[in-house]
Amino acid sequence: MKYNNKISLIALCAAAVFPLHALAAVSASDAERLGNDLTPVGAIKAGNADGSIPAWTGGLTNSVAKENPKLPPKLFSDEKPLFSISASNVDQYASKLAVGTQQMLKNYPGYRLDVYPSHRTAAAPQFIYDRTKQNATTTTLTNQVLNRETYSGGIPFPIPQTGDEAIFNVQWNWRASDSTVNGSTWFVSSSGKRALTAGNILEVTTPHGYPNDRKDPWENKLWGATLVTSTAPAYSAGEKQLVHAPNDQINTSVNAWAYLTGQRRLRKAPNVQYDVPNNFSSGLTNFDDSWGFNGAPDRYQWKLVGKEEMYVPYNANNMAYASAKDLIGEKFVNPDFVRWELHRVWVVEATLKPGARHVVPKRRMYIDEDSWTIVASDLWDAKNQLWKTFQLPLMTFPEAPVNLTVPMFVYNLQAGDYTAMNILNDGGEVNFKPLPSAMFTPQQLERSGVR
Repeated sequence: MKYNNKISLIALCAAAVFPLHALAAVSASDAERLGNDLTPVGAIKAGNADGSIPAWTGGLTNSVAKENPKLPPKLFSDEKPLFSISASNVDQYASKLAVGTQQMLKNYPGYRLDVYPSHRTAAAPQFIYDRTKQNATTTTLTNQVLNRETYSGGIPFPIPQTGDEAIFNVQWNWRASDSTVNGSTWFVSSSGKRALTAGNILEVTTPHGYPNDRKDPWENKLWGATLVTSTAPAYSAGEKQLVHAPNDQINTSVNAWAYLTGQRRLRKAPNVQYDVPNNFSSGLTNFDDSWGFNGAPDRYQWKLVGKEEMYVPYNANNMAYASAKDLIGEKFVNPDFVRWELHRVWVVEATLKPGARHVVPKRRMYIDEDSWTIVASDLWDAKNQLWKTFQLPLMTFPEAPVNLTVPMFVYNLQAGDYTAMNILNDGGEVNFKPLPSAMFTPQQLERSGVR
């Protein structure tokens, strides 16, 4: 069942009134829907017709006791699957499945989805809701660049009219002010051989998500800063990479620096944008694949297809409590540990602009309506053949509150291999403690490597 909500009509009207290079905010009357029939970030507040998707009532914000203080709290452990989807019944549920998921069910023997009751746990602090409502009537895009003088923080376009606006909602969504993820990445070959390719501590600060009483030392010049510290394999332990992502990643360079322990010196890192292979995933992903899509959007035309009900990996907290050996299967992640739920998602398609270059000429992204987070993505190659499918299980952290896709599973459907990135199993950790801005400077990066 589709929920287009007059999207096509709105988009046509917008195109008639505004030139394609400039996109404007919605009217004050439309913005008043936020917090009424829409949630504060623009999702449909009501449940669906048959009740399989419940109404949003504020999300999960109450503290939940943790079995392991380093991991997300276990959720809904007493629930059993409502049913399972496998090769025998995939056609019955095809309209609610990503294309790549359908292909896996049909072509990967033993693969299945266990579908559980849906819970709309997504939540954010009140200051994010307040800023989002202000954005609705003020924030604009010009030539695929967010106008920071019109943006207040929070979700830029809670009532999106175009694909460009939807993908900017993804990139500027609430991911907590600061986050630290200590995880590992595994690569599984087509023969089923597993290898630990990276262990990383990922520290991220996002100034547009700072609370009102916290100063932005970068003065609205950065989208965010990321510090990656390698912990494995042994030969790379201690290496660090710092990335400064500017607001405008089209006309302004992304600056990156690397500290190499063997050389004991700081170097300017090479390009970390677009389709440059990501060394942390054995080249199975590119740098703009992070979080489903990341970085400059200018090589693509973005189409807002509409809103659909889909089965997606959601409330995946309990997955973190399995051992890596049990989780990482020979062909796919063990279905016993992946929770699937029915949720409404925005569907956005990206196609390569004429004259532009990218190894992925077409993408289709499925964006959770409650958190503006990509939870699944399909990628096609230059021959218009389905190439890869991404699954980004959403984890719930009520202490922040925030919903994040911490692990990311990337299946190469043509080669038969896959990677499991940033899994928390066997010693991982997630926390949201404030991170000092000084740690995100090249000078501090260089000093941190000196012993």
